[in-house]
Amino acid sequence: PQGIQVAKTLGAVYLRPASIFLDEWDGTCPECDIALKAGLQLVLTVRNDGRGQATSPPRDLAAYQRTLGQVLDTYRPVVLVVENEENSALFYTGTPEDYATELKAACQVAHRKGIPCTNGGLVSTLVALLVYDHYRESGQQAQARDFARRVFTPKEQQLIDSPRAREQLRKGKALLASYRAAGADYVNFHWYIADAQALEEAVAFLKARTGLPVLTNEIGQHTDDPNQTTAIMGKIVELGLPIAVWFSVDAPKARALVNPDGSLRPTGEAFRRFIKERFGGDQ
Repeated sequence: PQGIQVAKTLGAVYLRPASIFLDEWDGTCPECDIALKAGLQLVLTVRNDGRGQATSPPRDLAAYQRTLGQVLDTYRPVVLVVENEENSALFYTGTPEDYATELKAACQVAHRKGIPCTNGGLVSTLVALLVYDHYRESGQQAQARDFARRVFTPKEQQLIDSPRAREQLRKGKALLASYRAAGADYVNFHWYIADAQALEEAVAFLKARTGLPVLTNEIGQHTDDPNQTTAIMGKIVELGLPIAVWFSVDAPKARALVNPDGSLRPTGEAFRRFIKERFGGDQ
């Protein structure tokens, strides 16, 4: 209930509300209304269907575009995010080709309304895997080994060359190749890895591979270590990412900045202090 006040206390200017599902659209998004009334700008994820399960690609693109247009007219987000983690079968059932078609249709609608658009956000582990694979493919074996040591757990390192990892790499490369042609204004990725240098390497890779500026609508951490919070936020500012949304929710692979009662954890205090010191507390 006090979520918007917490966001204001932290010094946030953007809010990523819960996804809007077009098959359920009834003209309203109460969370969006509250955020806009509080002066926050929306980084809005729109999904075709499938609340509680993976989204399927739209079958009728014209109908999809009409409903999406209504959403954008109503809420005017600072950026439209098309689907969520499109490389993950947990969130999207389509192929990279299906996704490229949907992204193009969505960006056409957004651009007609003067709103930039971006992809749903590649999963953190896949982004790391893509960077590691890039080092290996380009003959930078020492850099590949160093990167793997810094970003992958021992268990993940054992799975780097697994069939599943190779399939994810194939899908990730196909998706990256499609974003700019589909009309995306940014390339969007998710990130939970503690190493700030790895974050810089990932942003450089994504920018070089897509030719697009980089943003993240989901960045967070697995621990309550405030030093990680400060280091990652500092790197985001150093790299000049135009938008970065912190994932402040307790989940199996994430820790919120706040306790369930809304009080700030050490990470939340670090976040608030960083914003105040860098931006005067109002950005």
